[in-house]
Amino acid sequence: MAIPAWPPGLPDLIGLVGSLGTSQLYEPPKSTPMDDGPGRTRTRTLISETPRSIVLMLDRDEFEIFADFVRRTLNKGARRFTAPVRLPSGLRGSRICRIDGAVAEQDLGPHSRVSFTLRIYDW
Repeated sequence: MAIPAWPPGLPDLIGLVGSLGTSQLYEPPKSTPMDDGPGRTRTRTLISETPRSIVLMLDRDEFEIFADFVRRTLNKGARRFTAPVRLPSGLRGSRICRIDGAVAEQDLGPHSRVSFTLRIYDW
């Protein structure tokens, strides 16, 4: 099954100014204490994922496209997808992503403000 793509009618997953950021650039290694000697550390996953905070301001039409994409295409956010994102170099590039956790929506009359954590593979 092909990985779905971010809908062309929506803004890139760059987010509003000040919304980008992460509390951690990568998952820290898991540490296991040992009875004798230093603890053993190892990576938690085989894939490098970076969580990014995303906030988008969407008009009513864009919000309908977004809600349908997340609910139906991504099976309520459970599937991965490709999307244009801002890379560490500052340029835009396409990466495989997934939504981590819930998506929040704030109704601002003619617009909706949606926020969520986006996990970007190989960011």
